[in-house]
Amino acid sequence: MWREKSISIATKMKLYYALVVPVLLYGSECWSLRKEDERRLLVAEMSWLRRIIGRSRREKVRNEQTREELGAQEVVVQKIKKRKLQWFGHVERMEGKNLPNAALHGHVEGKRSRGRQRKTWVDNVREDLKEKNINLIWIGEATRNREVWWSLVRASPSAR
Repeated sequence: MWREKSISIATKMKLYYALVVPVLLYGSECWSLRKEDERRLLVAEMSWLRRIIGRSRREKVRNEQTREELGAQEVVVQKIKKRKLQWFGHVERMEGKNLPNAALHGHVEGKRSRGRQRKTWVDNVREDLKEKNINLIWIGEATRNREVWWSLVRASPSAR
């Protein structure tokens, strides 16, 4: 379908946003992404976008130019980070007895294995908050007001 010349690029992009992106992002709020995972997601996204526009990597056109031509403003990794922060705000607003909130704020007893620990979901959320310049001290207050929290999450990192 992406290589079909009779379908306009605008229609292909609508299909991409309606069919491919939701499947790709399903459950992404709970993912703990490493840099390698982010790189692989970006590679997959750019391969789809290049196929839609009918461009090969051999043409050596920059990714930003391809995105601009297709009108794709937001990168998949940015969408995942926004969804993750929205879910974090949702869990923070829950009562303490709810299971997701208890899991977020709970502590596990016991020893951890030797070596560097795996990156956890909370570590990803902390990085995303730091990237958006959201202060961790007043995070509880910000998440209580849904509209304020969503405006912080949707704002670009340089906006604050």
